[in-house]
Amino acid sequence: MALEQIIDYVDNEDKLSRQPIRLKYSRLFLPIISLGCLLIAISLLNYISIKQIIDSHSLLLWLNFIFLLFGLFIILRISFLIRHDLITPFIHLRNWSLLMKNKDYTARLPMPKKGEFAKLALDINGLSDKLQLLSAEFQQEVDKQTHKVEEKNHSLNILYEVATSINQSKDLNDLLSRFLQLLISLTHAKAGTVRLLVEDHPAGEQQLKMVASLGLNADFIKEELYVPVKRCLCGTSLSQGTVESGISVSNCSKLSGTELFTGSDAEIIAVPLEHQGTNLGIFNLFIDKPNAHQIDGLSELLTSIGKHLGMAIEKSRLDKDSRQHSIMKERTLLAHELHDSLAQTLASLRFQVSILEENILENITIDREEVTRLHESIDEAYREVRGLITHFRAPMDKQGLIPAIEKLISDFKSNCDISVFFQNEWSNDLKSEQEFQVIRIVQEALANVRKHSQARTIRILARSSKNLNQILIEDDGIGLKNQKLSNSLGEHIGLSVMEERAIRIGGKITIDAETGEGTQILLTFPNQIIIEKSVKFFP
Repeated sequence: MALEQIIDYVDNEDKLSRQPIRLKYSRLFLPIISLGCLLIAISLLNYISIKQIIDSHSLLLWLNFIFLLFGLFIILRISFLIRHDLITPFIHLRNWSLLMKNKDYTARLPMPKKGEFAKLALDINGLSDKLQLLSAEFQQEVDKQTHKVEEKNHSLNILYEVATSINQSKDLNDLLSRFLQLLISLTHAKAGTVRLLVEDHPAGEQQLKMVASLGLNADFIKEELYVPVKRCLCGTSLSQGTVESGISVSNCSKLSGTELFTGSDAEIIAVPLEHQGTNLGIFNLFIDKPNAHQIDGLSELLTSIGKHLGMAIEKSRLDKDSRQHSIMKERTLLAHELHDSLAQTLASLRFQVSILEENILENITIDREEVTRLHESIDEAYREVRGLITHFRAPMDKQGLIPAIEKLISDFKSNCDISVFFQNEWSNDLKSEQEFQVIRIVQEALANVRKHSQARTIRILARSSKNLNQILIEDDGIGLKNQKLSNSLGEHIGLSVMEERAIRIGGKITIDAETGEGTQILLTFPNQIIIEKSVKFFP
C-alpha cells in the first residue's frame, strides 16, 4: 500500500512539473502593493492634516490630490514594467526549461521586441536550435546503427541456417537440394541454379555445367545445361570472384531462345563458389525486380555463403575421391587374393602339364599317380575360383536386405554341414550402398566361421528400430584366441576390413569371443531415412 502511495505521489509530481507556470501571484507584488498602500495612507493623513489647517486653501488641496494620483500612476507603471519585463520572461524561461527537460527540443522562448531579455531569448533559441539539430543527428545515428545490427543479426541467422543445412546433408545432391530451397526461401527468389566449372568439355573451352536447379522451365534446363564461361554475367562473376547483378532474365531468354520461367520479369544475381582461392563455379538467384532492392548491401553475405557452399562441394569431391580410393584398395586386395591362391595353383598346374606334355612327346609311359595329381590340382583350382567368386560377388537382391541374407544363408548351407538359424526382426529400408556393405560383412563372418570356428550351429539376428540397426552373427565354435582386429584373422578380407565396411555406413563392429565358447560378431549402424527432394539434378 505504501509503495502504491509513493508511486501515485511521484506521478502527481511529474504531472505538475510538466505543467507550464502561469502568472497569478508573485512575492514581488506584495512589497509594491504595501508601498502603494503606505503612500495612500500617508497621503490621506496629509490630506486630513492639511484640510484641518488650511480649509480655505482649496488650490493646495487639489495640488496634493494631483500629486497623489501621480504617485499611484508611477506605482502601477512600475508594477506593469516588472511584470512585463521581468516576471513574464522568467516564467517563459521556466516553461522552456521544463519542455527541454521532457525532451521537447522544439520549445522556443517568445521574442521580446527590445530589452536585455530579447538578446537572452535570441541566444537561448539559438541554443535550442543546436540542441534540436544534435538530437535529430543522434537519433539518425542510432537508427543507422540499429539497422546495421539488425542486418548483421539477419546475416548471421542466414549463415547459421546455411551451415546447419550443409552439415546435415548426406551427399552432394542432398546438399544442393537443401541449399537451393533454403536460399530461395530466405531471399524470396523465384528460382535458383548451381553451376560447376567443367575443364575437359568436348567444346574445347571451359564450361559451366548446371548441376542443380529449382523453379526453372525444363526446356531452358535442356538448352542451358552447359554454358561457356566467358558468356554474360555468370562468366564475369566467376572470373572476377565478385557478386554480380543488374541483368534481366530476358537477356538469358534471348541467348537460349527459351523462357526461364513463367511470370513477371526478374533480375539475375550471380555469386561465385570458391574454396581456398580456387573457382569451383557459381550459383544464381532469380529475384523479382520489386524485391531486388532488398539484396543491395548483401554482397558480403552472399560471398560468404558462396565460400561455405564451395567448401562443402570440395569436401563432397574429396569424399568421392576417398570412396574411389577404397575401391582401388578392394581391387588391390582382390589381386592379392588371386595371386596368393589361384595364381599359385595355376602355376603348379602349368608345370605339371608341361611335364605331361614332355612325356607324351617322348612316348614315356604316364604314371597314373601323376594324372591323379593333375586332376587334384585342377579340382583345387576350380574350388578356389568358386570360392573367390562366392566371396567377392555380393548376392544383392532387388527385394532388399533380408532376401539377400536368406540367399547367402542358402548358399552357405549347401557348401557345408553347419546349421544356420535366421531370426528376422527387420523393418527398415536401406540404400543400395548400405545393403552392399552389410551383405559383405555377413558374408565374411560366415566364411570365417566355416574356415576357422569348427562350429556346428550359427545364429543370425537382423533387428531394426527407428534410429538403430543391428546384425548379430554368433556360433558355438572354438572361439578366437585373439580378440583384436588384425589382418591375420581371416584368409581373405579379414576382420579389419569388416570394421572398415562398418565405418563406411556410420557403424561399428563389436567382437565378443572366448576360447571354447564361440564367437559373437555384432554390427551396429544408424538408420538413414531417404528423403526425396523436388530439386532436379543432372549427372
